[in-house]
This record gives sequence, structure tokens and C-alpha cells, in this order.
Amino acid sequence: MGDILRLRFIDARVWRYAMNAIGKIIDEAAFRFTEDGLRLRAIDASRIVMVDFTMNRESFDEYEVNKEEVVGVNMEDLVKILRRAVKEDQLELETLEAGRLAVSFIGKGRRTFIIPSLETLAEELPELNIPFTVHVKMLPSVFRDVVKELEPISDAIEFIVKKDERKIIAKASGDIVEAEIELTEESGALIEFNAKEDARAVYTIDYLSDISAAAQAANELVLELASAVPCKLEYILPQEGRLVFYVAPRVE
Repeated sequence: MGDILRLRFIDARVWRYAMNAIGKIIDEAAFRFTEDGLRLRAIDASRIVMVDFTMNRESFDEYEVNKEEVVGVNMEDLVKILRRAVKEDQLELETLEAGRLAVSFIGKGRRTFIIPSLETLAEELPELNIPFTVHVKMLPSVFRDVVKELEPISDAIEFIVKKDERKIIAKASGDIVEAEIELTEESGALIEFNAKEDARAVYTIDYLSDISAAAQAANELVLELASAVPCKLEYILPQEGRLVFYVAPRVE
């Protein structure tokens, strides 16, 4: 029995949208495959956004991994291939000889694309333990729409959390125009709202826009923040996958 790495995931489009967002943040990725599942952790060149993508072996219809293996890929190449995923396609990943990666879509027939794997070192990143005071859950499309509305106005979004009023306000201030969007459970914009105290934090909108590209991959989005600390955006993917982004705050 040779060194096998082959896995199959039921919905290729989940990977299409998740990898699209990750590819906007990082150029190269090192996927670490173990007997328990896969994980990709990386930080962008500006060291403002950290990505943490995990899928347990139970997330896959097939998961054959004999030994721990790290597969490096150029994200642009992977994203271009995954754009071909359509409804009903399953995704299969398999390592080939000479360190190549086969990406196959199994739907009406089987379409396979082969890319070279890169010699890339998975950077050892610390597990983050941030004292968040705010935890809200929303539909990913709500977050995407907020970012889209505010993007033309400013290069930053300020989140203002009002604990007693049970609301979060997303605000952008330009030279002339100022805009704010109020999110509450009552209005249906939030699924859950938990806050230990009021909070206020500012983040660069370009990063949030890139991250919001993952909206179609997920069923729910959890946003955690506190005053002047990195925020955490966690997409809850189908089959118990998780796509997490940590974004450092702007220092005004």
C-alpha cells in the first residue's frame, strides 16, 4: 500500500467559494492532511489577516490519507480550476507522482485538472486566544451586503456594539457622505446577539470585502469582536467545515 492521498467532498461549490475568498488574501497555501482531517493556516503578506480553514475526515465522503502530508498550491491556479465547479459536482483531490495534485469534478462525467504542488513551508502560527466581548451570528449574505453598501463611502468600517440596545452598527465615514447600517435580531439581520459590554472597533474595508466573497460557501457567519482587538469571522460550512478569518484592527 503506497502513500495515498485521496479525498472526495460532496459539493465542489463549497470549495469554489471558500478558496476564492482565501485566494484573495494569500498567494500560496500549504494544506496539511492528517488522519484526522485537513487544515490550512496562513497569514497574508501585510500580516493583517490570518486564515484558518479546517475540515475533519468526517466532512468527506471519502478520505484516504496514510500519513501526514503537506501539499503546497498556488492559490490563483486552484481558484481558476475551482471556478469550473457547477451544481451537483462532487470534488475529488488526489496526489500524483512528482508532487502533482489532481483536482477532479465528478458530475456529468469526470473532469480532471492537474497542477504542480509547490515546495511551501506551512508557517507555524500561534493559536489565537482573543478576549472577545461580542458574539453575533448572521446570514453570510447580510455581512456581504453591509460591506458592499459601505465600500464606496470609505476605506474603513467601524463596528459599534450597543449592549443594552442589542444592536450592532456598521458605519463608514467619507469626506462628504456618512452611512450607517443597524443590525438587530428584531429586524432579522441577526440570528443571535450576545454582548458582555459595549464595543467599538475599526477595520480596513478591502479585507472585509475579500472575506465576504466566501458568503456562498456557508450557511451561517459568526462575528466576534471587542474594542480595538482583531475580529474573528467564522463561516460555518456544510459537512462541519470551518473557514475562519482574523482581521487586525485599524489604529486610528
